[in-house]
Amino acid sequence: MRRDILYGGAALAFGMSITTPLWAVPPAPVSTHVGTIPGQNAVVDEQVFRLPAADGTILEATLLLPRTPSPHPLAIVSGGATAISRIHRGKRDGYNYLAGYFLARGYAVLRPMLRGFAESEGELIGHGCDFAQTAQDNARDIRAVTEAVAQLPSMDPAHIVTAGMSFGGWTQMAMGTAPLPGTKAQLLFFPLMHSSACRNDNASLLSGAREFGEASSLPTLWVQGDNDSLAPTSLWKSMFAAYHEGNPNTRLVDVPPFLNDAHAMLDDPDGLTPWMAHADSLLKSAGLPSKIVMPSYLPLMAPPASGYAALNDIGRLPVHSDTLRDGYRKFLQQDLPRAFVVGDNAVSIGGTGHTVDPIGQALSACKKVTTNCHLYAYDNRVVWQGGPVPTHPQPSPEKQSVTIPTGKTVSIFYSASDENCVARYIPQIHLVQKPLHGTLMLAASAQGHPHYAQGPLVKCNGTILKGAGMRYRPDAGFHGTDTVVLTKQVSADPHDLPQTLSYSFVSP
Repeated sequence: MRRDILYGGAALAFGMSITTPLWAVPPAPVSTHVGTIPGQNAVVDEQVFRLPAADGTILEATLLLPRTPSPHPLAIVSGGATAISRIHRGKRDGYNYLAGYFLARGYAVLRPMLRGFAESEGELIGHGCDFAQTAQDNARDIRAVTEAVAQLPSMDPAHIVTAGMSFGGWTQMAMGTAPLPGTKAQLLFFPLMHSSACRNDNASLLSGAREFGEASSLPTLWVQGDNDSLAPTSLWKSMFAAYHEGNPNTRLVDVPPFLNDAHAMLDDPDGLTPWMAHADSLLKSAGLPSKIVMPSYLPLMAPPASGYAALNDIGRLPVHSDTLRDGYRKFLQQDLPRAFVVGDNAVSIGGTGHTVDPIGQALSACKKVTTNCHLYAYDNRVVWQGGPVPTHPQPSPEKQSVTIPTGKTVSIFYSASDENCVARYIPQIHLVQKPLHGTLMLAASAQGHPHYAQGPLVKCNGTILKGAGMRYRPDAGFHGTDTVVLTKQVSADPHDLPQTLSYSFVSP
């Protein structure tokens, strides 16, 4: 399904002048919540507002407040319109990585919901192929909401920055043609829109970008990638050129191909790296805060690929154990973003649940149970740099005492079954201490029945498997205890540490 599909609807006609604020006193939120960023310990104050647009339509907005001294500079962050329709209105926007960028620098972050989105009243605005008018009408609503929130005592209305991604970026381009007083800069991430009511999206996007650029002088950062699934490179570069011609105070960050889709860049912590330094520079030059004051609002960032190993090369894992290999296979099957951490006797995977910090989640889980925790892989690359190698213990020695009736022989069968009762591998066995009072024979290949005492593999005890075997027969006339010690392979990799088995064969 295409993202940012807006269906034509009843749209209101607005003039271009900025209305006088309707609020004699600052508005009050309809709900407040003190919470932490998922996967982080950073506390954020969330306030939800329901505020009227110029025509009285009630619009929903969320204000995120960092735990830094107020008054806060204000960042207006508009989201995309993925799968939004008259039937599916979507959910209220809250924290995301772009919001985290601003929170970490002490900004309050306003997430306005357009009419027809989430719990905002009204219907989606659409003007067919007039994409510029669609953006202007939505921008008018955002202005009304922002004017009200900017009056809060905790806000610094003299220091405002706007930012938007996808359809939100397209709307913020329109905001930039008549910015609120105090707006110093804007950040545009892959700005565009599509409409099923328009057969020539490209022409509408180009003309709209040109119109917005001619009407704006705001310092602007435009961020876009070469593998954007919703905008061919030739299209968005033409859009940028058209906008830049009118507003030369615009800088482009041309991101190399990003994972599978640059349009999803802000869904992964890796998507922060290409543009943060450029955004900091823009904010600083515009007289806005640009330094991180609360790093805990951002996820931990992964280093680049180390070159230590290819992602799928399980044989290069720093520790040889089935536990590590099984954990890594699960990591490889997980959706992005994801992180794999190794520690002494433990592994952990980050990116599960609703965490916004896969690396932090994995490191925290590892440190709760062990030490020497290190990031091995992130997303689609190995980042392991070497260093102290986590240890995994040698399998616990096992001792058995076996009483052998006179004249009898004891046979022991070794196998390794999977959950389908199929041999995973044939265990290698090696003699460490031979018997002094009997005859021993080791069979590197044998067939027999496993003897699981408990667990899910008990069901395999009636199945004939391939494995290895040992046979011991005491010498005639011997009475006493004879000892045999051997080692047995315990994982599919024969290089893993084996288990030591000690047998006391008793001849009464």
